[in-house]
Amino acid sequence: MWKVQNGSLKAVGTRGSWLIWGRELGDFEMEFEFLLGQVGNCGLALRAPMRGDPAFEGLELQMADLRYNPKAKDSELTGGLYRSLAPSRQVYMPTEWNRYRVRLVGPKLWVELNGVVVQDVDLSTFDDPIQRPDGTMAPPLKDRPRRGHIGFQHLSRRDEPVEIRNARIRILD
Repeated sequence: MWKVQNGSLKAVGTRGSWLIWGRELGDFEMEFEFLLGQVGNCGLALRAPMRGDPAFEGLELQMADLRYNPKAKDSELTGGLYRSLAPSRQVYMPTEWNRYRVRLVGPKLWVELNGVVVQDVDLSTFDDPIQRPDGTMAPPLKDRPRRGHIGFQHLSRRDEPVEIRNARIRILD
């Protein structure tokens, strides 16, 4: 469940929920701050369809504390595209407010985390399918939608909250 509390968007309770914006977007810029607990995990859906898993039918930018899964691959940690692309550096600050800036124009994805560029890629150059947790294959990044929805996921353990604040979006198309 998601609610506004003390100026923040807060996910509480049962893990696994998504809050998806109903408007479909193509090119956009957005920024926001996020706070995770010690076993926090949140995703930002990018160009996701309204049905299916946003991480594999669209894109999912990770926000995950290493303590959530100490065996996580780099692409499963903050700054990574889930199971697809690792960030260039890990600059996540555990249990502190972190700031993302995201720009998605056509196939170009640019992500800044806490003032450091961690993704600057052309998605059209990635043609390998991505393995889902159930072993099936998802489309390669080059074949992911160029339009879709954005949204936030709550997947923290022990019902630890995820908080989002100061979110802004600028639509470019």
